[in-house]
Amino acid sequence: KRMVKKSPVLLKRIKPLVRELNADFNDSTFKPLGSDSETLDGLNVHGAMMDEIHAWKDKNLYDVIVDGTSSREQPMIFMITTAGTIRESVYDMKYEEAEMLLNGLDDPDGYKDDRFLPIIYELDKREEWTDNTKWKKANPGLGTIKKIDQLETKVNKAKANSLLVKNLLTKDFNIRETSTEAWLTFEQLNNKATFDVAKLKPSYGIGGCDLSSTTDLTAAKVIFMLPNDPHVYVLQMYWLPEDLLEQRSKEDKIPYNLWAEQGILRTTPGNSVHYKFVTQWFLEVRDELGIYIPWIGYDRWSAKYWVEEMEGYFGKEAMIPVAQGKQTLSSPMKLLGADLESNLVNYNNNSIDKWCLSNTAIDVDKNL
Repeated sequence: KRMVKKSPVLLKRIKPLVRELNADFNDSTFKPLGSDSETLDGLNVHGAMMDEIHAWKDKNLYDVIVDGTSSREQPMIFMITTAGTIRESVYDMKYEEAEMLLNGLDDPDGYKDDRFLPIIYELDKREEWTDNTKWKKANPGLGTIKKIDQLETKVNKAKANSLLVKNLLTKDFNIRETSTEAWLTFEQLNNKATFDVAKLKPSYGIGGCDLSSTTDLTAAKVIFMLPNDPHVYVLQMYWLPEDLLEQRSKEDKIPYNLWAEQGILRTTPGNSVHYKFVTQWFLEVRDELGIYIPWIGYDRWSAKYWVEEMEGYFGKEAMIPVAQGKQTLSSPMKLLGADLESNLVNYNNNSIDKWCLSNTAIDVDKNL
């Protein structure tokens, strides 16, 4: 608005109002939009600027704006952002599309889209943030629009205080991270490897389950290994009550509905998860995939009737109670963290696993 007011040429064509800019010659409007996608249907968009999409939790907001360009012959959408700490949302979706496009440039069968031009400035490796010869990779304007001495000051502060590192990496070096309190960095947990369990044909696996009450995700997993292969492979399924799917997707700004469409999350009738569906999944793994499951770990506070039901199918010796405490989980978390960082845990690039890992925080017991 200030730019228009300072330009006699622009003022001849554009009328600045309190909350928008109007142009009568082509009946157009330029205005900021609210973050509530539910109120924005029916947009007719010729141009849009999406700022700091790393903070967008609502993918529907992105969809509404993009869908609003469908009747335009030459729409333009600009997305400007640093990296951030919100995973499996708009930023990751566009970043991964950009990655596919760039990697496919020299591949005749690679991903192509002439309507999308990604430009990414980032460090190649997380550890490069301490090397000032690498800084310009993520800061092409360093020394002009961005002062070198100011960046040096921020880096030195982060070296002295580890709590400042994640914000520095996302804002100044465009490295994707998890939340400030997260257990693992995104680089440590991210593994794009996939597998086909039908081709691997494991003979047995070890199960685990975390039952929810009414609103949380219920999760079940079976892990297995193969001879002469150091990797741990993960089969997983998640459940959410059908009556809460849309509500949770809208309120939490988490794509539960998309995950349900992808088949990596199942819904159950009503407003709570009936644990018989968890039992059915374990039976599918055993009977349809032919994977013997001798042990299944569960939270010892789990529903007694479910444990008894599972014992009826898998045997009384199969169900192993696991205490959810710092003493029991400390060592397994350290081992799992090391294996994840080494890409030894293949969770089939499952979006929910990745989202859960990125939101896992640690609480350090000073007595241990």
